[in-house]
Amino acid sequence: MRKSSNMLNCILNVFVREGNIMLNRPIYLYGTILVLAFCAIFFVSLMYQGLPQRVPVGVVDLDDSYLSRTAIKNMEAMQGIDISRRYGSYHDARLAMQRGEIYGFIEFPEDLYVNVVNGLRPTVPVYYTEAYMVAGTLAYRNFYQIVNVLNAGVRRTTMRAKGVPEADIMPQLQPITIDTHSICNPWSSYAIYLISIIWPGILSLCIIVMTVFTIGYELKQKTTPELLEKAGGSIINALIGKLLPYFLIYILLGLSFVVLAYRIFGFPLLGPAWVMALNITLLVLASHAVGLFFIGLFPVLRDALSAASLYSILAMSMCGMTYPVEMMIAPMQGFAQLFPLRQYYLIYVKWAMLDSGIGDVWINMLGMCIFFFLPFLVLGRLKDAMVKLNYPTK
Repeated sequence: MRKSSNMLNCILNVFVREGNIMLNRPIYLYGTILVLAFCAIFFVSLMYQGLPQRVPVGVVDLDDSYLSRTAIKNMEAMQGIDISRRYGSYHDARLAMQRGEIYGFIEFPEDLYVNVVNGLRPTVPVYYTEAYMVAGTLAYRNFYQIVNVLNAGVRRTTMRAKGVPEADIMPQLQPITIDTHSICNPWSSYAIYLISIIWPGILSLCIIVMTVFTIGYELKQKTTPELLEKAGGSIINALIGKLLPYFLIYILLGLSFVVLAYRIFGFPLLGPAWVMALNITLLVLASHAVGLFFIGLFPVLRDALSAASLYSILAMSMCGMTYPVEMMIAPMQGFAQLFPLRQYYLIYVKWAMLDSGIGDVWINMLGMCIFFFLPFLVLGRLKDAMVKLNYPTK
C-alpha cells in the first residue's frame, strides 16, 4: 500500500512538473489543442455541403440547333455542374480547362441535328480533367448522364414518329431498370467519407510527434536526471507522469470528436457509440506507445522526429481509406497492419458502417492493444539514454 502511495506521489510530481512546462512553452499548446481544433474547423467548413456542388464546366456549341440548345438547358438545370462559360471552339475551351477556369467541357459538333435526323449516329465529345480527381469525376458523371438522356430523347422522338405506342417506347429504351442503393453513405458525402478517418489520423500523428518531442526535448536539454529524480528514479513513473497531461487532453479531444461526428453532425453509426469512444481511446493509447517506441529506438530528437513523422504520414495511405489494402501486394498488406490507424479504420467500418457486432471487431481491438507492448522493447535503451546521456545532441 505504501509503495502504491509512493508511486502515485511520484507520478503526481512529474505530472505537475509537466503541466508547468506546458504552460511556459506555447508549442505544447499548438501541438495538443490548436492544431486539432483548426483541422476540425477546417475540414467541417470545407465539406459542409457533403459533396461539391455546381462544378464549373464549359460548352462548345458548334451546331446551335434545337437539339443542342435543349441539351444545354437540361445541363443548366442539373445540380452538380454549372455551365459557367461558353466557347466558340475546342481550342478556347481546352485552354480554359488548362488554366483551371473549368473542369471539363462538352462539344456539340456541327450538323449534329441533321446527322441525328438522317440516322448517322454523330459523336458528342466530352473532355474532363483528372488533375482534380473529385471535380473531374463529377463533371464526367454529369456529362455522361446528359448524353444518355439526349440519346434516349432522340430515340423516343424517332419511335414516336414511326407510330410506336407510348406504352411500348420505355420498355425498348430501358428494358432493365436498375434500382441502385448506396449503403453506409447514401448521401455520397465526402465529409462522412474523409473526416471520419482524416481527423483521427491527424490526432494520431499529433500524439506520436508530441510524445517524441516532449521526451526528446528533455534528452536534448539534458534535464532527464531531474525528471527521474521527481519520479523517484523509476522510468515507469516518469513516463506515466509526463504523458498523462497529454493523454487527458487528447482523450478529451477524441471523445469530443465522437460526440460531434455521431451525435451533432449525424454521421452514420449503426452500433452503440460507446464502441467508437473505446476505439478512439485505444487509438490515443496506441499512438502514445508508438511515440515512446520511436524515441526509445532513436534517443536523438531529430532522428526520432523524422522517423515518427514518416511513419505517421504513411498511416494515412496504409489504413485503407484511399486505396483498399486487399488490392495491395501481399508484403504491403502485412505492412499495413503495423499502423494503429489501420485497426481504427477497420473497427470504424465494421461497427459504425456495417454494424457487424462485437464478434467481428474484437480482433482489431486486440490488434490495437498489441501496440501497447512496443515501449517495453526499448525501455532499457531509453532509460540508459536518460541516465547516462550518452548520445549526440547536435
